[in-house]
Amino acid sequence: MTAASSVPAVAVSAVHLACSLGDTPDAVWAGIEGTVRGLTPHGPRHLYGQLARPDGAEKPDAALRLAVHHAGAAWAASGLARSALAPDRIAVVLGTTDWGAPDFRHHLADHRDRALVRPHTAADAVADTLGLTEPREVFVNGCVASACALGHAADLVRTGRADAVLVGGLNLLDDSVHAAFDSWRALDRAGCSPYRRSAGTSLGEGVVFLVLEPAGRAGMNPLGCLLGHALTGDAHHITAPHPDGEELARAIRAALADAGIGPELIGYVNGHGTGTRANDIAELRALASVFNVRPPVSSTKSQTGHTLGASGALEAAVTVLALRHHTLPGDPAPALGGLLASAVGDGRDIADGPARSAPGSARLAPRSARLAPGPARLAPGPARPAPGLEYALSTSVGFGGQNAALVFGAVAPGGRAYPDGGEVLITGAGVVHPWATGRAAFLAALRTAGPAIPEAEVADAELAPYIPAADWPRLDPFGRLVTVAARLAEADAGPGTRFDPARIGLVLATASGPVSTHHAMAELHTQGLAPSPLLAPNAVAGVHAGHAAVALNARGPTVVLSAGDASGLLALGQAADLVRAGRADVVYVIAADEAAPALRAGFAHHGLLAKEAGRPYDMDADGGVLTPAGVALVLESAEHADRRGARVLGRILGHAGAGAPVGPGGVEESGATLARCLADAARRSGITPDDLPHLYGTSWGHPATDVAEARALTHFPGWPANICGAT
Repeated sequence: MTAASSVPAVAVSAVHLACSLGDTPDAVWAGIEGTVRGLTPHGPRHLYGQLARPDGAEKPDAALRLAVHHAGAAWAASGLARSALAPDRIAVVLGTTDWGAPDFRHHLADHRDRALVRPHTAADAVADTLGLTEPREVFVNGCVASACALGHAADLVRTGRADAVLVGGLNLLDDSVHAAFDSWRALDRAGCSPYRRSAGTSLGEGVVFLVLEPAGRAGMNPLGCLLGHALTGDAHHITAPHPDGEELARAIRAALADAGIGPELIGYVNGHGTGTRANDIAELRALASVFNVRPPVSSTKSQTGHTLGASGALEAAVTVLALRHHTLPGDPAPALGGLLASAVGDGRDIADGPARSAPGSARLAPRSARLAPGPARLAPGPARPAPGLEYALSTSVGFGGQNAALVFGAVAPGGRAYPDGGEVLITGAGVVHPWATGRAAFLAALRTAGPAIPEAEVADAELAPYIPAADWPRLDPFGRLVTVAARLAEADAGPGTRFDPARIGLVLATASGPVSTHHAMAELHTQGLAPSPLLAPNAVAGVHAGHAAVALNARGPTVVLSAGDASGLLALGQAADLVRAGRADVVYVIAADEAAPALRAGFAHHGLLAKEAGRPYDMDADGGVLTPAGVALVLESAEHADRRGARVLGRILGHAGAGAPVGPGGVEESGATLARCLADAARRSGITPDDLPHLYGTSWGHPATDVAEARALTHFPGWPANICGAT
């Protein structure tokens, strides 16, 4: 067992947000209190929640401008701008719906440039504007993205990796997103009515930032505290939740345990409540299995629409404001049920069932016994006072079968003990590359192959043996790389990794995501055509994590990170922290990217690609080579590995991250920030730079980035090695 140490509570010291209800916290809360329905017509058939935008935010870089504006407002409200905190102790963490905002894909001149725009540019813009130089991490796993961001931000504060975190969610809409949901027939033409009519969802836009820091700072007037969080995965279906809500119930229980409180203390639940029948039933079943005493539950989406990647943070902010004002939010949705009510079988609204339920485990009672005792839903109408409201829960559910739960408190409790963590081992690896498939074959090829050449591809024949024929059409090229790498790593790790599926996590990292699907959807949009229901889900990176989770039967924490070329190493560090914190015994870290024609065209358009071969650290090089690849590593606690007699390939000693203040796409020529990051990683690992005999660089043949990295590496005596030029 690992040791434990006491850490302070994580306080929410500021919030700033905008959605269809307003563009300040006061305006949004007034809309929540007044049960304003902020849904307006979108086209002839649907309603949606359009974001209230400040002056200048209608320009092509709307998402960046909105992120900077509201992050800056939250930062100013926290008072930390006037504090003595060092810029390299303040992190920026963001959740967004993949590349869904218009300026992430559609405002640029052509597909060559669209393929280069990545979601981490918003986090870069925020950090650069505020002068913050801690890591910028961006979660892109669909509708749980910003809930994941909040949980990770809390852990950064708990573990002392950051003194404060600016964390938020961002989601803008474009016609292709509406077209995708329309293709699934998932939109309610009358506006969504979660937990009642449940005839479909309504989409919405939102941007929200919260400031998290240790409770107790002099002069702080916290709005509330983030007490606990948890993530689980269904490993069941890519776009539908498990009908029993089993894994969401487990996430709620784990978050309560993380917070150190029991379910009887929860006085309000801000549910995911999309208004779709499958989601609402599964969620109410999950809540019914957790709570003996039924707390009030409502969904913010009936007022704001479903803000997708921003929803976790938006609904967390509303939950914090509810605690702050000791008020239960109201609900403008129609009073009478419909499809969902009839599913109960006794004609009553699902929210108004009997006031008793037997305590249950994740294995739920028969459906007729589960549905009726669902948590009491707030009656439609205005908000009402709740003087005793001290604790609240917010839930999120996303494509790929991912679940998140966040527990908030009105006041900061005393410090609690959390695991200090033990040794983290690497016990398996899988590689998919044009040269070879599998760890051993790739290592053999690496010893004999020459420099990488342009246009190399992974043959379908290499991937097909690892993907069931029925699944092949559902996977795009990115998803195939992810799934095959995961299967190869599992096989390489040997038997016994599936001791407990609930203790198996997955972290997916990608710089560019499902480029082929994004390109195909953009092409359809320009032709006025809607995407097929089979194609559209693949635009969400969380779906590909879900495919891998199903293949591995992984039901533990599942997240997707995108932070440019640093994505893989940031994911490796986060996975190691999940194991050290006791949140998982085994975590699969998968890094994958296509080299799709659209992506290659974009790089070539900007003169970034080599004409013949990649030559890292060569000042005369003319660019690098883009190669499709998928790599998966199996990280495992030493205790779990010892129990199953695992072979050890390596150890994760420590990790660090940093962000240079150069803005989106910039390069810090001095390499100073990278040098600081390397030194910090060595310190956290308990070693000195002199203990590093080898350094593996990331340079790939572009002189500007290669020179910067070479300057950083001069601070370390180890001999730099690099395989990017070969692979």
